[in-house]
Amino acid sequence: MGSDEWTRQRKDNHKEVERRRRGNINEGINELGRIVPSGNGEKAKGAILARSVQYIHHLKENEARNIEKWTLEKLLMDQAMGDLQNQLEEVKRMWEEERNARQRVELELETLRNATKGSASAAAPAAPAQPQPQAPRISRGSYYRANRWDKAKERGSTRTIISDYGGRG
Repeated sequence: MGSDEWTRQRKDNHKEVERRRRGNINEGINELGRIVPSGNGEKAKGAILARSVQYIHHLKENEARNIEKWTLEKLLMDQAMGDLQNQLEEVKRMWEEERNARQRVELELETLRNATKGSASAAAPAAPAQPQPQAPRISRGSYYRANRWDKAKERGSTRTIISDYGGRG
């Protein structure tokens, strides 16, 4: 009797294990049915599995396209970064050349100023330094009118100039 009972217990355990296995499979298929987009809404297990396979292939193709696109974009960005880096180096080099040229010109100007001061003081060492008279500053308009007046005098036609400025002509 012990062996019949043991056999029945073993069969019952096997049935329970098989029921749990089928339940897990059905649960997984139902979950796939909820996740995978369905065109016609078919609920059959085979259809859900077929749609799942198609969807996985679709996702893999999209992933491959995206990886290719991102790789190309990265290469283009790397190239653009390299170009910008080269431009930056060129601008730095040009700036350094300009700075050096400006320093040379400033040094030359200072040398010329010192040479001019030295020759002026050597020519008249006893003369005290007196402030130089400054030429009056005139506005651009005044300069323009004065220049126009001088040219008109050269031509002998100051009459129109006088009338332009409210005088009698």
